[in-house]
Amino acid sequence: MNTTGKKIFVFRNNKTSSQIAYNVLTGILEERNYEILSEYSEDADLLACVGGDGTFLSFIHKCRFPSIPVIGINTGHLGFFQEASPDDLRGTMDAIENGRYKIQMIKPVQARVVTPRNTFLRIGLNEILVRGPYSHVSQFSVSIDDTKIQDFSGDGILVSTSVGSTAYNYSLDGALVSPDLDVLQLTPVAPMNTNAYRCFHSSILLPASETITFRGIGRSTCGSFC
Repeated sequence: MNTTGKKIFVFRNNKTSSQIAYNVLTGILEERNYEILSEYSEDADLLACVGGDGTFLSFIHKCRFPSIPVIGINTGHLGFFQEASPDDLRGTMDAIENGRYKIQMIKPVQARVVTPRNTFLRIGLNEILVRGPYSHVSQFSVSIDDTKIQDFSGDGILVSTSVGSTAYNYSLDGALVSPDLDVLQLTPVAPMNTNAYRCFHSSILLPASETITFRGIGRSTCGSFC
């Protein structure tokens, strides 16, 4: 692989370990004639993120979900996204330049939020949480491709991607899913089970091509995205 003129942007968090890894990596890149960009650009050939999974998620959102390949260098506690070790950065670059790597395609989940005054889009790499105001029980109807499934009452419903199945979804006893599967997972958060509401208590796996609709009952729903 001819690296002359290759452009790379390296992002890091403020931890001391990340600064050390950043210095080592940029030194290796300069030796190999990479052009190190001072800020993110869509003209970059490669992106590198130094930190933990939280840093990776923040970086992807800041870059608005780039199509450029990203190297994840783990200096945090978790490393589901950040797989490269800071102790072998030269070996990592050798593998990339010799084609000894696999690009994992990550498909995010997108929500179209409709309010009485506006419509806007939100995107999540791991998940989207649909819930009502924090001080109230969430109540909404759930439909899949225009077919109503149920009226839900509880703290909310998490809609996670395959890669997000190991995050908040897992702490809710959701299923772990291979990142190679293109599915969405609906996992209830503290569902109620009364005479009025018979809510599902386990996760539902759906093809990612299907459309899931939540309509608020009584109170408007809101969401968070990660």
